[in-house]
Amino acid sequence: MDRRGEARRAMTIDNVTQRPAGGSESARVYDYFIGGDSGLEADRSAGAWIRLQAPDLLAAMQENRFFLSRAVRWLSRQGVDQFIDIGSGFPVSPNTHEIALSASPSGSVVYCDVDHAVGQRTRALIAGTKGADFVQADIQNPEELLAQPAIQKLIRSGRPVACVLAAVLHFVPEDADPEGITAVLRESLPSGSYLVVSHIAGDIPWADRNNAETLERAFEDMYPRTRAQVTEFFGDFELVAPGVVPAARWQPAEGMSGEQSDLAIYAGVGRKA
Repeated sequence: MDRRGEARRAMTIDNVTQRPAGGSESARVYDYFIGGDSGLEADRSAGAWIRLQAPDLLAAMQENRFFLSRAVRWLSRQGVDQFIDIGSGFPVSPNTHEIALSASPSGSVVYCDVDHAVGQRTRALIAGTKGADFVQADIQNPEELLAQPAIQKLIRSGRPVACVLAAVLHFVPEDADPEGITAVLRESLPSGSYLVVSHIAGDIPWADRNNAETLERAFEDMYPRTRAQVTEFFGDFELVAPGVVPAARWQPAEGMSGEQSDLAIYAGVGRKA
């Protein structure tokens, strides 16, 4: 179906009563949520509809972005200068490479996503940027992903690598074995490496202001999980304080209290001994 040819009504509170048709893509709807401009009209329409009906879902995705930035900065302060950002999505500043390479210009960041359009946008953004690369691969095929030369280069360096799985595992169904996937990724990392995870929560209730049917529709492509399930993704990695917590509570920025901690998204960082 050619999404560009889809006719759209204006998105208003009065006429938005069901999810827009037209084949919106989750990566591009997420891009809309965090302020990007990569979506098609169908994706922006779906995002606008969700924002009206489930404002906390939008807030959770934005909080995920804030967590990612804090985590990359924290890791950079620990001396980590190699990052593999899996399921990176459309680039929206500040991107992982902008933060990491500003802290360590000799570092390396490899983005990875299965979406062709994400690859095109990311390659265009990082063109000419020393230390930044993109590979197209699917998290559900971790061995193939890890075999990519750009990723192998980081792993074989023997130095710590931060593997970033920000808001990607909740798109992996149980029958694809997300625990097995993360185990393969963890095993590949050198000693002293880190795993960064954020994930929609399945055991934090959504406030009444969020329409239950809207959330159900939004989660058609997502698999919310409990805190215990998200913690399992870290295996025997040592969790960095404060552990797996609602995203706003993870190392809140100076002057921030983490009061948005009721948002249904978990975050955590773990270190390999």
